[in-house]
Amino acid sequence: MRPLRHAVAALAVAGLLGGCSGSDEDFPRVASLRTSPPPASTAATGEDQRPLVPVDATNDERERLQNVWMDCVAKTFGPGYENSKIVDNLAYKGNAKAKKVLAVCAKKRPESYEERQKRTDISAFRDNQRQWYQCAQKAGYKLTAPNEDGEFGLTEIGPNGDFESPRIEACRVEAFRN
Repeated sequence: MRPLRHAVAALAVAGLLGGCSGSDEDFPRVASLRTSPPPASTAATGEDQRPLVPVDATNDERERLQNVWMDCVAKTFGPGYENSKIVDNLAYKGNAKAKKVLAVCAKKRPESYEERQKRTDISAFRDNQRQWYQCAQKAGYKLTAPNEDGEFGLTEIGPNGDFESPRIEACRVEAFRN
């Protein structure tokens, strides 16, 4: 659920501020080539056919895409399961019916730009994460050390706010807009 938490937090607010820039010395170097093709398995699973949430999507656009997914989940699973997080949690715990619902509705589940990039072009994802980290750091956010893919968190919520704040969102949008 950790990647979902980061994706939801990162997509919660549309960017309100302009770009940030940073220097490479603020972040560990990651070798990357942006020419690698997507893994062959994505075509076979149909994951690339999922609706894509643009990096700079508005709240209305995200909600519209999410509603299509949640309508499928509610229709397939039944009353009381309009919230897809409930079904995700049940599937995580091994519930067979929940796993079936997720499989039936898989092609309707929206995927963030970042999720797709991480799945299909990890080197570009790492580069964009590095840019986001540098920008957020320069903006004054207190950050955890990035993991091997460049993903990071906040060590504290300061005057700038959290992952849903306009300044860090603007950094995210600028980094992933490339």
